Amino acid sequence: MAPVITSISVAPQNTNQGSFGQTLTVNGTGLGTTVTATIRIGAKSVTPTTNTGTVATCTLPSGCGPAGVSVVVSGTGGGTSSSLPLFYIGSPFVADVAPFEGSATAPSAVTFTGTGLLTTNQVQFAGVTATLTPPTGDTQVTATPVAIAELTAAPWFQLRSASVRTAGGTFTVANAVALYDTPVITDLEPDTGPAGTEVLITGTGFAGSTISVTFGGVDADFTSMSDTQILATAPTGPIAGAQDVIVSTPGGDSAAATFTYV
Repeated sequence: MAPVITSISVAPQNTNQGSFGQTLTVNGTGLGTTVTATIRIGAKSVTPTTNTGTVATCTLPSGCGPAGVSVVVSGTGGGTSSSLPLFYIGSPFVADVAPFEGSATAPSAVTFTGTGLLTTNQVQFAGVTATLTPPTGDTQVTATPVAIAELTAAPWFQLRSASVRTAGGTFTVANAVALYDTPVITDLEPDTGPAGTEVLITGTGFAGSTISVTFGGVDADFTSMSDTQILATAPTGPIAGAQDVIVSTPGGDSAAATFTYV
């Protein structure tokens, strides 16, 4: 009987969109064998890699734009199937990833900017699939990394590569993001005094390009002594009494320590 195609699919994205070197699967009936069948893709003819008569596979040759896919079977009862559309997609490219720094335990969304991103179907960080926001344009796609266990030691952050997979292939960015531990305050010295008091804050995870210190919600002037100590000046503004002291880094906000204004 003449060959009939019922569907086609290009791996790994499993759509009718793909690029050179990916695997095309053709489903149907009467598809012949690897000896009798030829898969025609646009103007090119390709010998199947495998063929069961109902499922034939091959590696996509080079091409661009739309192309029809049909199966030609030689011999008695053979013939040419009707065609189904295949769309060649260009390879993706990522020029920028932002933000670079984020929290290990509560990562924020990361935006990839580049070209050929409209068909993005998967983003991974260090091999772990992220939550993808379906792209609406060709130049940007956003995904949120899965939370990871904190390092709990210097340097207080972990670098993660990222891979963006589209119908046109995969683009990998080495060291795409740095995910930071949550800062922890273990001691304030002194923990009481008037505005203007210099307070040595001791703890862990005081690292990252953006660090801030607040007393009762008011920003304090400070000097980073190390990734475990900050020298801050109690600011004017908070009223007398106990006030929360919080250190914020790309890893998030620390639990509050208490400084008492007198």
